[in-house]
Amino acid sequence: MGRADRVRRGRRSGDSRRTAADAPDHGQSDEAALAATPRTVAYLLVGLLAGPLADRWDSRKVLIGCDAGRTVLFAAMPLTVHAAHGAVLLFTLACLAAALGVLFETSLAKAVQSTLRTDELVTGNSRLELSSQLGLLLGPAVTGALVALIGVDRAVWLNAATFAASIGTLLPLRHLGGRRRADAAVVGTSDAAASPSAPARRSGTGSLWREMKEGMGYLRAHPLISRLILVQAAVNFVIAAETLIVFQTTVGLGASPTWAGVVLAAAGVGGVLAAWLAGRFTQETARPGALIGWSVIGVGGTLLGFALSVHPVLLLIANLLHGGLSIFASIHIRALRQKLVPAEFLGRVTANARTAAFVANPLGAVLFGAIADRSGGDARWSFALAALLSLVSGALAYRGLVARRNVGSELPARGHGPTGDQERNTGRIPGERADERAT
Repeated sequence: MGRADRVRRGRRSGDSRRTAADAPDHGQSDEAALAATPRTVAYLLVGLLAGPLADRWDSRKVLIGCDAGRTVLFAAMPLTVHAAHGAVLLFTLACLAAALGVLFETSLAKAVQSTLRTDELVTGNSRLELSSQLGLLLGPAVTGALVALIGVDRAVWLNAATFAASIGTLLPLRHLGGRRRADAAVVGTSDAAASPSAPARRSGTGSLWREMKEGMGYLRAHPLISRLILVQAAVNFVIAAETLIVFQTTVGLGASPTWAGVVLAAAGVGGVLAAWLAGRFTQETARPGALIGWSVIGVGGTLLGFALSVHPVLLLIANLLHGGLSIFASIHIRALRQKLVPAEFLGRVTANARTAAFVANPLGAVLFGAIADRSGGDARWSFALAALLSLVSGALAYRGLVARRNVGSELPARGHGPTGDQERNTGRIPGERADERAT
């Protein structure tokens, strides 16, 4: 869910296209839905490759290296303005920076897994997501103010300096080695396989290809993890309908661009609240499968709210809940994946999950934009279809993640905290009640 990637997961935007708010008629609704971020492009190009690299290398060194690379790349961007073929060079630098961001995010998942105990994963991920959501909410305003005060070039250099500052925070953390916690529960691995020495160090392009295939094979062998990835992809597919929010606010409801901005900001506020709230639902005390399933069902309800809203205030409330529930689901999907997947596969599983999510989002944007366009510019039909798909996905997720019979063969004994006390396999996701059945 992601961040996600969201994600999660920054809201999709693009300055090279007109938004629906600028469109004089419904013909531009598909353009509004087709907006995409460079990070999406980066995941499509190098997302799968980042997985085996993250599994090979020390997480702390990768995080520091990625930040160092992005410091240099962003510092160089203003210098391309007066260079020959400056636009092409700037685009290349942006793609390289985004690719380093993909590797950073993949390695960060391993670093979180290696650093935190099982019962701390939700809290840790919620805090990371909270900082990300605050950045997404406040970042545009801060960036605009900086550009107005010091100019574009200096603002970009200041952005480069933030990556250098990040290196300073990572250097003291010498325990970020990407190694599996001793108290972790893992899917499909013995104690020997879960040990830090189990994965053999490899090198070469052919080996990378084999490791990517091994990651795919792991998913085929463990349907529970595959379901988590499918749920995350489904969420990213249906939330692509949110790209039509501006169009619906200004054209569908006839509200002002100011209202459109307020409605959009509501999703960011919802994301901040959800990231803060998610940490209070630890997977040791709550049922992660049920939390994920009901969150996705809730996302469907908010999309239905988009379709039924007759006033910008109602659309604002729906978008507030929409942003919150999508982030809430993403945090718990991420934490459950870190809890179940052994360290030697987590990079590849994370990369596969994020790549699937970032492929699904533009596909959803194309579909929902085309439906709005074919409906005479009425985005409500797009929202209604997205709501239906989300409700079905949520119901299937609840059934697939909570049902005992679906996960009975996948979970070995799991540890509880630093003592490593073991619990016999009960055939369920850790945290689920023993009497939980599919409905």
